[in-house]
Amino acid sequence: MVLATTDAGALVRSLYEAYGRRDWDACAPLLHPDAIYELPRTGERVEGGPAVLDYQRAYPEPWGELSVVRVIGEADEAAAEITVRGGREGDFRMAALWIVRDRRLWRGVEYWAPLP
Repeated sequence: MVLATTDAGALVRSLYEAYGRRDWDACAPLLHPDAIYELPRTGERVEGGPAVLDYQRAYPEPWGELSVVRVIGEADEAAAEITVRGGREGDFRMAALWIVRDRRLWRGVEYWAPLP
């Protein structure tokens, strides 16, 4: 599937908005088949677009409400700031950094910090 946009910022925004809705069908075409997703705080690394979706799907509810605060992007890189409120582990602010390859999100890293 070829996506309508190659803009990294639009892809990142679409991914997190779809995560917020738990719309896994909308997420699938955004992720590169060889995607790499990392969470440095916990040392987790997930490889492959389908595996990233499986990881997200399996995360215990309630996630909370995800809100995209801002997205800053260039042609093939984007950063997003996300707020998560009401999750089972409290309220968080998250920074996500993604690189695009072949018009899909290929390499992403998320940094999570609890909100006071």
